Amino acid sequence: MIVVMKKIYFLLLILFFVAKSYAQTINHQVYAVFVVSIAKYSFWPETDAKDFKITVFGKSKVFDELTKGTSNKDVHGKKIVVTQTEDIQSLNDPQIIYLSDGKSNQLAELQKVYAGKPVMIIAEREGLFKKGASFSFVVLENNTLRFDINKKESEAHQIKISQSLSSLANEVI
Repeated sequence: MIVVMKKIYFLLLILFFVAKSYAQTINHQVYAVFVVSIAKYSFWPETDAKDFKITVFGKSKVFDELTKGTSNKDVHGKKIVVTQTEDIQSLNDPQIIYLSDGKSNQLAELQKVYAGKPVMIIAEREGLFKKGASFSFVVLENNTLRFDINKKESEAHQIKISQSLSSLANEVI
């Protein structure tokens, strides 16, 4: 168990330094790497689903990067499937909704639709973790890309966040 935790911490540290080097310009590949890492270090209730679904809600270049970066990859033994939609009714119950900046104003509606369900919302826009997203990204003054976590929101959706992931967060509530 200790060896696994050391490997997790090491991978997360590498992710942190990669993000620091790329945050000066918007590098959607780094956002995509963060999304996949968040998925791998979070734990959903067991289901019979064969795939791990990540849906990008709205237009974002992160969709392209997720699509490229997740082919032949899995989360907890389930193949990652990435989709994109502009319509809440077309989300098809994913495990993760990546809320694009352009759809940020629909966070409250997403919360109503997925209240109590094991669905994590990761917001592209800074500060939305305080308004109900499980995660939101933030670029610090030194141009380092980081993320903020709303653990209470994740727990309300039956999702557990690893301590290793929480330790790398900019802010946790």
